Amino acid sequence: MTQNAPGSSADSAPSTAEEPNSGAAKPVPLSEVATETEAASARVRELTSELSSDRTVQAVTQQLPLLVREIDARRSESRKIVRQRPSVEMLSSLEQNWHQLRRELGRWTADLASRATQLEREIAQADALNVTWQQTLEAAQKSNAPPETIRRTEALIAAIKEARAAIAKERARTLAIQTRVAMQQDSIDDALRAIASARADIFNSLLVKDSPVIWGREVRAYGTKELQTEIGTSLEAQWVTLRGYAERQPARFLIQLLLFTILATLLGFIRGRLRQQPATADPQFATPILEMPVAAALILSLLASGWIYPQAPRLLWTVVGALALVPSIMFIRRLIGRRLYPIVYLLLGLYLLDQVRTLAAAVPLVPRIVFLAEISGGMLFFAWFVRHSDWAQRFSSAKSPVNNPAKLASFIVLAICGISIIANIFGYVNLSTLLGNAVLRSAYLALILYAAVEVLDGMMAIALRSRFLSLFGAVNRHRLLLHRRVRRSLQWVAIFIWVLFALDRLLLREPLLKTIRTALQSELAIGSLRVSLEDVVGFGLTVWAAFLLSRFVRFLLEEEVYPRARLRHGLPYAISTMLNYVILLVGFFVAMAVLGLDMTKVTILVGAFSVGVGLGLQNIVSNFVAGVILLFERPVNVGDIVQIDDAVGVVERIGIRASIIRTMNGSGIIVPNGKLISDRVVNWTLSNRQHGIELPISVAQDTDPKRVVALLEHTAAAHPLVTDDPPPQALVVKLGPDALGLELRAWTERIDHWMQIRSELAIAIRAALARENIAIR
Repeated sequence: MTQNAPGSSADSAPSTAEEPNSGAAKPVPLSEVATETEAASARVRELTSELSSDRTVQAVTQQLPLLVREIDARRSESRKIVRQRPSVEMLSSLEQNWHQLRRELGRWTADLASRATQLEREIAQADALNVTWQQTLEAAQKSNAPPETIRRTEALIAAIKEARAAIAKERARTLAIQTRVAMQQDSIDDALRAIASARADIFNSLLVKDSPVIWGREVRAYGTKELQTEIGTSLEAQWVTLRGYAERQPARFLIQLLLFTILATLLGFIRGRLRQQPATADPQFATPILEMPVAAALILSLLASGWIYPQAPRLLWTVVGALALVPSIMFIRRLIGRRLYPIVYLLLGLYLLDQVRTLAAAVPLVPRIVFLAEISGGMLFFAWFVRHSDWAQRFSSAKSPVNNPAKLASFIVLAICGISIIANIFGYVNLSTLLGNAVLRSAYLALILYAAVEVLDGMMAIALRSRFLSLFGAVNRHRLLLHRRVRRSLQWVAIFIWVLFALDRLLLREPLLKTIRTALQSELAIGSLRVSLEDVVGFGLTVWAAFLLSRFVRFLLEEEVYPRARLRHGLPYAISTMLNYVILLVGFFVAMAVLGLDMTKVTILVGAFSVGVGLGLQNIVSNFVAGVILLFERPVNVGDIVQIDDAVGVVERIGIRASIIRTMNGSGIIVPNGKLISDRVVNWTLSNRQHGIELPISVAQDTDPKRVVALLEHTAAAHPLVTDDPPPQALVVKLGPDALGLELRAWTERIDHWMQIRSELAIAIRAALARENIAIR
């Protein structure tokens, strides 16, 4: 919004644009009244138009009654819920919703404060204009100015006063709305204080009897009509809250519907496309998600509900949870055996009971009774499951539960359920709710996370078969490996979420995290060096991350870059090895910085290392430098066939200190890198990959040499592993009284099989000479 008055009388008379307290206003000279009147009129019209263009107060005015009604309903429900000694989870949910409402009101307060400040400035500008033109009118009257000038000035002053009154009215309206918003903030603060007090009571009274026994007189005092009235009142309040939320946030429900429609359409389209592909492209591990695209789309869209519906009421979360559980069970039915179906149905029934308990959280006695039935049913069924299920029978050979982790965990869960039931019956409701909720909610979350992992895994399987990802060689060659890695990552993430959730339900997460933080921050002092466990862990994680990054970069280069680039033999290995050294070196220095070592300490370490080199590490350092020279100069590459002394083999690896050469008989020779640089090394494949084969032959003296030469060259050229360029060549190398000496020279690119090729050539030549009746001497 415009803060100054460009084009107004302030341009020629600075005093008109100043605040009233900045100095005495001066009248406009009569010679400039005509032009300044137009400018001032434009400024007045601008101030008036700003009142109608700003939507801040109007938006808050429209939303505030709905929010007030929702807050009142939430406050009433919260007070009733707190009186019923709810679970920590329920209190956390209430607290989170109130905080989100508080943040929304905070944004409104900031907007209203900004609007009120702007209106104050505009009122000050209108007052300054009024003073200036009042003095101008008085000066014009004293100077006997023309009547037209006086009338125009009077009309301008009237317009200024009218605009000033409108602005003041808008300011009063803004301040009134601001006061109403502040009152709602006070109400939210009261609710948050009550919730915090109830949370503290839970922590302090876990082992204290907080309710009457289940058969006590106080419990029997509740009549049917009273309970019906309480239930009706609670449901009505929750419906009012949900309706107010829907009226304030209608676009969020459309976003949910749009997201579900897009996902269902996309999955249906993918299913149709994959069905048209040949059977060789069967996406077997994506079958569940493709067979039920609507259910999969519903699960995926509901997973985003936490971001779509901020500060949503309990009734909405109950509906969302029920909608998410149904398709989750549909998926799980396809992934487990028929004998395990009762488990799924039981969890569904227990979850519905849990939702009834959530809806009735504000009704006296009902949540306690429903929870007792819920935890009792869960305990009975889990005991049956441990006794009769297949996995329990597999571990039945163990003599005691202690020797079998699965059975031990089962008995621990049964014990927790039993303690929860007994505590509920005898009035220890806080303890009962804490233990029972930890077991039941963890089971529900495990069910939903399992279905979510399967859905996301199916989505990844489909993505890996998409046309875009198929363009990458790494995906084509390692599709199954990538799929297994992604699935394993999803499973670990789900396990991590489940563990945090279970610890939180048992009130152990915060104490555990606090203990871990304290342990990590504890310092060990060695002289002037102070190192904490946190620094050591950071050092280890940084080095580990450097190794992972190095492996990932080399994997991308080997799978995507090198196959597409025509690089000389040995160059890819040299590039990958040098990148590995560079990444690890940088990671080491970053880890040193994370450890908290300054450069002076690093200099001391380098000096000590230098002394060590001078005392006995010269050989290691020289071999390391030789390895770097081998990577840059590349006289020997990985895959070359070399001869060192009397050993011939293939270079398999050029390491930091030594290289590994695999001989023809399968043994490995570890050769220091310095030996490959300083000693005489025969590299059979340095210039090319061809290997020459020489085969001496002697025939009778009276044999036609041209005929034998042609026969030898033809026979060698017929061998599939002999190269055409250069072609085989037969030469007469000896003339004797009884024999004619020849030599066959051929080349092959299969250097690792040259001995076998030489043997096959000898056999073929002998057979060819025998067919031609040529005697071998």
